[in-house]
Amino acid sequence: MSTTRKNKQEKVPAEEAAKEETKFEAEKPRGEEPTSGEPSKEKPARKSPGKFQRFLRSVAVGLILIAVGAAALFFGVYQPRVNELNAQIKSLQAEVGAANAKVTAASQEGDRLKSVESELNQAKEEISNLKKQLDIMSAKKSVYQIQSDVNAARVALLLDDITGAEQSIKYLIQNLNTLNVPAFPDITKNLETRLINIQTLISTDKDTALENLKELYNDMIRLADNIK
Repeated sequence: MSTTRKNKQEKVPAEEAAKEETKFEAEKPRGEEPTSGEPSKEKPARKSPGKFQRFLRSVAVGLILIAVGAAALFFGVYQPRVNELNAQIKSLQAEVGAANAKVTAASQEGDRLKSVESELNQAKEEISNLKKQLDIMSAKKSVYQIQSDVNAARVALLLDDITGAEQSIKYLIQNLNTLNVPAFPDITKNLETRLINIQTLISTDKDTALENLKELYNDMIRLADNIK
């Protein structure tokens, strides 16, 4: 019995020592870990982030989300539209180039047509000048023919060939319509009147008829000189 009490008495101090040690360990500050043979070091306690830091983090996250959304919008919506517009611009540029080529060709054609028109106007002017010269030559030819017929009538009268002289005058009257002198529009009527008078004088007054034929011949010379 004494042995049993002794054992109980020895066990009680041991348990109390263990409790004291446990209590001591619990009372140690957090963050301290004892190491064998070295004195323990204290670790600084972590501080919770302040309101300003949380605000900055929220702003950063918001900016990142905005950037991601903008990139998605750009590559998903705007970039295809930009590509489409670039394709349309290239197509329009090609059309503009083709139109400019047509304008250039039309301008060149216009220049060519202007040159052709200038040449045509020159040709028309030359034709007009040639026509004037032709009219002058035709008028002079008619006048020279009248001079020849007047001389034929004079020769016939000088030879007392009244019939020949009358036929020459008659031939002159019939061919007066071939005489065209724009500068002297009344020349045909005047000549016809004079020739009819000479035709009457041939059978009645030979000398006066010869004198009138001579005057008529000289008038034809002056007329030919004035036809220009």
